[in-house]
Amino acid sequence: MNLNIKHIRSFLLIALIAISVSCVEEIPLETEGFEEAVVIEGTITNELKQHQIKLSETYAVATTGPNPLSGAQVRVVGNNEYVFEETDPGIYISRDAFAAEPGVGYQLRISVNGQEYESESMQLPNTSNIDQLKASRIDLNGENGITITLNNEIVAGTSNYYRYEYTETFKFNSNSAKVNDLIIEDGEIVEVPKQREEYTCYRTDESQNIIIANTNTLSENSVKDLFITFVNSNDPKVSNRYSILVRQFVISQGAYAYLEILKELSGSDNLFSQTQPGFFAGNISNINNQDEKIIGYFDVSTVSSKRLYFDYLDFYPQGSTRPKFVADANCVEVALSIPALRIQIQQNQIRWSSTSPGGIFSVVPRRCVDCTVFGTNERPEFWED
Repeated sequence: MNLNIKHIRSFLLIALIAISVSCVEEIPLETEGFEEAVVIEGTITNELKQHQIKLSETYAVATTGPNPLSGAQVRVVGNNEYVFEETDPGIYISRDAFAAEPGVGYQLRISVNGQEYESESMQLPNTSNIDQLKASRIDLNGENGITITLNNEIVAGTSNYYRYEYTETFKFNSNSAKVNDLIIEDGEIVEVPKQREEYTCYRTDESQNIIIANTNTLSENSVKDLFITFVNSNDPKVSNRYSILVRQFVISQGAYAYLEILKELSGSDNLFSQTQPGFFAGNISNINNQDEKIIGYFDVSTVSSKRLYFDYLDFYPQGSTRPKFVADANCVEVALSIPALRIQIQQNQIRWSSTSPGGIFSVVPRRCVDCTVFGTNERPEFWED
């Protein structure tokens, strides 16, 4: 579970939310002021990998936050004990790769700053696979673009609670494909063939939204046309070829209730919302101080995934103006004086555009030619054209 609570404008303690398998209760608390709290984020899954636990502390708007919580001893205990080591401030990675197993209770245990924290014991739910991802061109709230939706027929005996994450990867081109570069060699400005790929690039963006589904509230035991994301027609993501990988987590009822209230109180689907209006208690407690306020939820989840691709021409007519990161009006070529040109080359600010018969170099801003300003020229291993 990736909560990543950032940009907290104020930490208003308006509710204490106690979540169990059968109930959700809200207890009004303070309405003003900032109060510190530990934030614990972690989900282990049935994937064989090194899992991650993230520890931090809440921070007030006047600080530079977030505040990673370092120096902790972190373990997950099941049939075996898995030790987590701090790889970056507040980021703890399991020393060994492991996969959660059915029928085993897993408990998160943390020791830090003289305090002991532990989660409820959680078990791995049954697996459920994603049946279909669908891309459709629609008008949404007055904007035209591509919507991604998900369908899933739930297998009998599977949990009714789901969380979704997605990763977008897209292929795009710079405004212009130039064949030459300008370099400084022996103090002179020299025109040479292009040194690397700068026309075609790829970029990957991770989702930050809370996306959950509960089939208990539906007339049929299925997830139908669940909204995953929307990509505006003016977004460079759709300019060439687009791919989305959606991951489905089968979660506990308690985790669902926690996320549902977190989503409601944040006032936005986005966890990076400018306001976080309350305190969210999960299934983790201080074993010596039950009154300590702790944000976070430790869960054990089964995961399935599905990938979808589409091309620009699948939804837009041939010859349409494709969206770009930089408007063409901002890519007008200019001729600079030799001293100015030398400085711009040294600062990697410009790219060659053309050379006049008199040997005068015309250039454009780097961002107009070099797609690596916005992504990478390395083709992802999974990519399919």
